Amino acid sequence: MILKKLILILKGILFGASNLIPGASGGTTLVACGIYEDTINSISGLKSNFKKSIIFLLFLLIGTAIGVISGSLLIKKVLLASIPFITYCIFGGFIIGSLPNIIAPHIKKFKPIYIIGFIISLAIAIGLAIIAINLHKDTIVFGDDLSIIDYILLFVCGFVGIFAMLIPGVSGILIFLILGYYNLFMDAINNLFHLSTILDAIKICLPVGLGILVGIIPAALLIRLLLKKFPTGIYFCIFGFVIGSIIDLYISYFNQYEMPDVLNWVLGAVALISFTVLSYIIIKISNNRMEKENEKEDINNN
Repeated sequence: MILKKLILILKGILFGASNLIPGASGGTTLVACGIYEDTINSISGLKSNFKKSIIFLLFLLIGTAIGVISGSLLIKKVLLASIPFITYCIFGGFIIGSLPNIIAPHIKKFKPIYIIGFIISLAIAIGLAIIAINLHKDTIVFGDDLSIIDYILLFVCGFVGIFAMLIPGVSGILIFLILGYYNLFMDAINNLFHLSTILDAIKICLPVGLGILVGIIPAALLIRLLLKKFPTGIYFCIFGFVIGSIIDLYISYFNQYEMPDVLNWVLGAVALISFTVLSYIIIKISNNRMEKENEKEDINNN
């Protein structure tokens, strides 16, 4: 049981860190880690199954907090500052490795109409990235005085972002890019642990956190309802979002960085292939362990 909780914390770390990369999807990370439906059910089932749900969410939240805090430092200050293309390829590999896990259980139930949902979700995912590029306006920097409108928009970022974070393939942080608060939010996280700037950081993080708290249960309930009524169709839509998120990653990269040199192309390709294989293996092992543990729990309960 302890190992299971530690694994859940590690998955939470990946979830938290992935939400900080423009184009990367926290929902995709949950799917890739094999805990997507468990997360949705735990959030939406807090009233009906409080003890089990709160324990699951507590350990996931611990990992998420670690991932967000450490990820903001590691991703922005180290990885994106020194090896941005390779970093994007690592996340791309992680997403690609999850694809068989998403679609394989549902391929036998395929119907031609599901192609429509796949195409629509793919178009939405790519469209969001294009909108982010065209409306990108990070003009507000950490330390500037914020207006009431800024605080309202930060709340909107959190509220809309949590819906996006729980949809595989859709990047929750894109809303911050679209409204121009991405760099401000990342800098706020990095300044939470400096005494001289902690109050300014809290002023920025607080409305975002409130937006997340207000939106998380409605988002989970909506997604749970859709999964219950249209499980196979929704997973084909999710598949479209995930494919779109891979494209979004590189749209986001080439919008922010220069064309990589030959060495970075080679290292990026190696990273992409390596993490695709690694992701697939980890997910496969994790799923097998989870199935065995669920079988044991069912036997013990009976």
